[in-house]
Amino acid sequence: EHFTTPPKPYTEDTLLSAMERAGAEDMPEDAERQGLGTPATRASILEKLVQMGFVERRGKQLLPTKDGHNLVCVLPDVLTSPQLTAEWETKLTAIAKGEADPDGFMVGIEKMTRSLISRYSQISEDAQKLFQPERVVIGKCPRCGAEVTESPKGFFCENRACSFVLWKNSRFFTAKKKVLTKSLAAALLENGRAPL
Repeated sequence: EHFTTPPKPYTEDTLLSAMERAGAEDMPEDAERQGLGTPATRASILEKLVQMGFVERRGKQLLPTKDGHNLVCVLPDVLTSPQLTAEWETKLTAIAKGEADPDGFMVGIEKMTRSLISRYSQISEDAQKLFQPERVVIGKCPRCGAEVTESPKGFFCENRACSFVLWKNSRFFTAKKKVLTKSLAAALLENGRAPL
């Protein structure tokens, strides 16, 4: 009877607005500054996320990448909470007014950092697998039957004991003035031959 639709993806404007309001419900009403970052730094935060590959632009939309999703999954909750940033902003404002001790603030940051490092010093194997580049299987190895995937230099057998590879810069293809494409490599793996 009733259909729901997912929320619309963020645009730069809507995300900047959401960053400004982030954590506002958890902050006291009299807090001078709420949200993530300052008006001057919010846009640079978004640019850094795009530059590092955690967010991508598609038209006007800003969409999280696979690495962006995975990063949020593996980070401790305390680091992904806008409340932490809002608390730090409030403390920094108090320091700027001379109402708080900057050394005490830095001691708190150091303690938190040491605690996080000691607790999360090792990334689990499952978490490490989240950040491995996805490899698209293009066929089966003619030697051992394992999967063959593409890399920047060629098409390699995933079985490390097998040495099968189709090099992209092969002398054969360069002499013919041809490029070993993914579709050509897939045809070679499937049929043992391909028309050039």
